Amino acid sequence: MKLRLTVPVGLLIGPLLLAVVPTAPAAAADSPLKEARKLTSAAMVEYNVGHFDRALELYTQAYERYPKPALLFDLGQCHRQLGHFERALFFFHGYLREQPSAPNRALAEKLLEDSQRQLDAQKAAEAEAEAKAAEASRAQIAPPVQSPAAVPGPSLPAQPPPAALPSPLLRVVGLTTAGVGVALVGGGVFAGLRSASLSKEVSQLSTQQGTWTPQYQSDYQSGKSLATVADVLFVSGAVAIATGAALVWFGWPKAAPATASFGPVPGGASAALVARF
Repeated sequence: MKLRLTVPVGLLIGPLLLAVVPTAPAAAADSPLKEARKLTSAAMVEYNVGHFDRALELYTQAYERYPKPALLFDLGQCHRQLGHFERALFFFHGYLREQPSAPNRALAEKLLEDSQRQLDAQKAAEAEAEAKAAEASRAQIAPPVQSPAAVPGPSLPAQPPPAALPSPLLRVVGLTTAGVGVALVGGGVFAGLRSASLSKEVSQLSTQQGTWTPQYQSDYQSGKSLATVADVLFVSGAVAIATGAALVWFGWPKAAPATASFGPVPGGASAALVARF
């Protein structure tokens, strides 16, 4: 709670000025004093009705016309009422310096203490306001960073496990094996055709009831052997072709499968689809 001491300072200046009026002043000397008295009377009225800024202006003009120490006290009072505590201290100190034995010295010293206390409180409030303004400015420039747990964000897409690197050697071996299988199948086709040709000759001899000779016997055995060879070649070629195809497939680069991920975001959710071709 702030307490202000309101003292009608206009009541002090009148008697002090009257006390110094000479009984028979010269006309030139009376002019500043009379003008100061008029200004002081008007200032007292303004002070008593609470117009401290106007009273300060009039007291200042009066002091400029007739600089009496009593007006320093009045000026200090006006500044104190206006909240100009630093200026009030200046004028109260000046008053006590000019009037060390002033009859109202105790009151002036009490007003000095009150003005000093009010000035300290005023500076403390201003420092606190400046600190709060600086803190608010820093908060606007660099807003506080929230923890990731407080603000959900989109999740990163799940990374697929690294796929096995394709092997050129497998492709070469597979193509070679498949080529051998094709050659074996070709050999089986040739052996089968030759066996069929010999079998046809023997069949014609049997149909015509011809003479069975050692040559026909040899052709007959050769045909049976070629038929067996053809079967073996067909089976081996088919197995070789299948094996070669498998090796080529395993050694060929594979496209990574598409992956999808979902994550919450402020106001909804996000989805991410990753595919490689």
